[in-house]
Amino acid sequence: MKSSIASINRLLGSRRFFSFILVFFVFEATWIALSARYPQAFDEDFHFGLIQTYSHYWLPFLSSQPPHANAYGAVARDPSYLYHYLMSFPYRVIAFFYHEKIGQVIMLRFINVGFFASGLILLRRVMLRVGASAALTNVSLFLFILIPVAPQMAAQINYDNLVIPLVGLTCLLAFQAIDELKSRRPSVKTLLTLLSVCLLASLVKYEFMPIFLGVVLSLFLITHQAFQGKWRLLGSRIAKDWRQQSKRLRVGLVVLSLISISLFVQRDVVNLVKYHTISPDCSTVLSVKDCQAYSVWDHDYTSHQKVLSKAVKVNSNPIYYVSEWVYWLWYRLFFAINGPSEFQNYPPLPLPSAAFVIIGVAGIIAVIKWHRRIFNKNPYIICLSLIILLYLATLFAEGYLKYEYTDVLELMNGRYLLPILPLGAAIVGSAFSFSLRKAPRAKAVLALCAILLFLQGGGFLTFISRSDSSWDWNNKTVVKVNNAARHITSPVVVDGRKTYATRLWFFN
Repeated sequence: MKSSIASINRLLGSRRFFSFILVFFVFEATWIALSARYPQAFDEDFHFGLIQTYSHYWLPFLSSQPPHANAYGAVARDPSYLYHYLMSFPYRVIAFFYHEKIGQVIMLRFINVGFFASGLILLRRVMLRVGASAALTNVSLFLFILIPVAPQMAAQINYDNLVIPLVGLTCLLAFQAIDELKSRRPSVKTLLTLLSVCLLASLVKYEFMPIFLGVVLSLFLITHQAFQGKWRLLGSRIAKDWRQQSKRLRVGLVVLSLISISLFVQRDVVNLVKYHTISPDCSTVLSVKDCQAYSVWDHDYTSHQKVLSKAVKVNSNPIYYVSEWVYWLWYRLFFAINGPSEFQNYPPLPLPSAAFVIIGVAGIIAVIKWHRRIFNKNPYIICLSLIILLYLATLFAEGYLKYEYTDVLELMNGRYLLPILPLGAAIVGSAFSFSLRKAPRAKAVLALCAILLFLQGGGFLTFISRSDSSWDWNNKTVVKVNNAARHITSPVVVDGRKTYATRLWFFN
C-alpha cells in the first residue's frame, strides 16, 4: 500500500502530469474555440470590435473618439486598452489572409488560448516558489482548469486571458525582489522590470491595480524590516547596483521604464487629473446621446434613472449584498452560458460545483487553524495574501457601488476570480499540508477524489453537457462532432436537470 501511495504521489508531482494538464487544457479550450458561436457571452464582440478599431492606428495615443466607436464607450480615455492595441497587430496579419469574420475570430481565439496556457506555466512556478509540493501544485492547477469558466474564457477574445500570465510574471518578479531586499542587495533590474510589468498590466485591465498595490505594500514591509527604516542606506545600495550594470542593460531599463511610465501617464494619470478618476464615466467624456450607443453604459444609465425616480428601491443592506456576491461568484464559475444574443445560461453541474464549495470551506478553516505556521517567516505567502485581499476588497467595493447605482447585481462574474484562484490555492494548500502532514495516504486519496468529482462535468464537459446545437457555429461538421460528444458524455456525467426549483439545486 505504501508503495502504491508513493507511486501516486510521484505521478501527481511529475512533470509528465503537468504536461498532460497543459495539453488537456489547450485541447478543451480549443474545442470550445472551434465550437462556440460568435460572440460568446464574456463581451467577445466588445473586445473584437476594439481590436478592429485600434487596427487603424499605429500608436495607442488617441486624441479623440475614433469614428464609429461609440458602441465601445469613451475609447480614447479607456484605461484598459493595451490588450486591444497589442492584439490589433496580429489581427492586421490575420485579416490579410482571412477576409471572413469566422476565420479572424477563431485565429484570435487561438492566441487567447496561448495567453492562458502560458499563464499556467508561470503560475506553477509561483506555487512551487511559495513552497507548495509539486503534487499539490499540479493537482491544484488540474482542478483550476476543470473549473468550467476557465476554458470557456480562454476560448474567446477577452483581455482577462492576458491578465493571467501577467499575474504570474508579477508574482515571480515580486518574489525575486523580496529575496534581494531581504539580503539588503536590491537589484535595479528587478525593481524596474517589476514596475514596468505592473504599469503595463494595469493598462491591460485597470482592475490589476489592487494587485499592483499588494506588491508595493509587501515590498515596503520587507524593505522596512530589512533596512530597519534606514532609507538612505537603501538608496545607496540601489545606486551602487545601478553603477555595476552594463551600459546596454541600463539603456534597456531606461527605455522600458520610459515606455511603461509614458503609457500609464497618458491614460491613467491624465484621467485622474482631468476627470478625478482613473476610469471616467462615458458621459463625462462624451455626450449622453453618444454614450447610449454603448449598451453596457445605457443599461446602467437606464437602471439608475429608475433608482432616481424611486421606481425601484435599492436594498442596501451589506449582509444581503455579501450573500448575493458570494453566491453569484461561485455560481458563475461553474455555470454554462451561450451566445450570441440571448446568452441563455444553465446552472452548474452538481458534483464539481459542490466539490469546490467543500474544498473552499475546508481550506478557509485550515488556514485559520494553521495561520501562524503558514505566515510565519514566509514573505511570499504574505505577498499573495495582500494581493488576494486587496483584489477581493476592490471587486466587492466596485460591485457594491454599482449595485447602489443601478439596483442590479453586477460585477459578480466568476471569471474575475481566475487570476487569484491559483494564488489562493498556494495558501490553502500550505494549510492542508500542515493538516495532513502525518497522513500521506489521506493526501493521495483526497486528491484523487477531488479530481474524480471535478471530472464529473468540469472543464469543457460543462459546455458539452449543458449545450445543444444552437450553441455551435453554423457548420455541419461542428454540430455533428458536438452532438456526438453530447451523446457520449450523457450516460457518464451526472448532470442533473437544466432547471431547478431552488438556488442550491442539490437540495431539490
